[in-house]
Amino acid sequence: MEKESINIDGEKIVFFVQRKNVKNINLKVSLDKKVTMSIPMKMDIETAKEFIKKKAEWIKKQQNYYESFAEKKENITFEDGETVYLLGKQYKMKIISDIKNEILIKGKYFEIHIKEKYTKNKKYIRKVYDKWLKQYASEVLMNLITKYHSVLKKYNIKIPKVEIKQMKSRWGSCIPSNNKVIFNLKLIKTPICCIEYVVLHELSHFKYQDHSKNFYNFVTIFMPDWKARKKILDEEFMGII
Repeated sequence: MEKESINIDGEKIVFFVQRKNVKNINLKVSLDKKVTMSIPMKMDIETAKEFIKKKAEWIKKQQNYYESFAEKKENITFEDGETVYLLGKQYKMKIISDIKNEILIKGKYFEIHIKEKYTKNKKYIRKVYDKWLKQYASEVLMNLITKYHSVLKKYNIKIPKVEIKQMKSRWGSCIPSNNKVIFNLKLIKTPICCIEYVVLHELSHFKYQDHSKNFYNFVTIFMPDWKARKKILDEEFMGII
């Protein structure tokens, strides 16, 4: 991949070029604001730079959009009053001294009950929180997998092994060869309709292992409004990853 740059109105745009066996230029701005483009094998760099010039306004708009995500990221330090996301809703955190560890949702509050001697130990509280969150996510995801598997099993799709972990830029992934799906732990912070979409999306990859028209037609059969759900993920919740 070649690193290039161009100055437009006194502002420098850095971009990365990859030559591929393609007919057209493909331009992408990723979540970290990195600009990449794939170009035909024989295209000269000057032509690529001209394309960047034409798309400069769009590139800046995308970079600003993703930068706004960084400002909205959930950054829990376990203080009273912090915002916690769960199933698309916002809750105010309360750290409560108690005789046992327990997490409860009461109205608009997300209560973390911690044994008295650990109420000032942020590392300990995080372990309690992370363990609870993973268990809660597992229950929600397995219920949804069971729900969608009931209509997908006639396509010879089996209930997969499930792994839940922190992921930097994806909500989920599918490994058909191992009959396994991986979900981002923070998916549990998004609305249930969005979680349903990701579950169906990953299960559908056991039939179509790409993002072809056939794949999306298949998803549409079971979830005609999947585009609206995906839009919520992309525009409202990507920033919590």
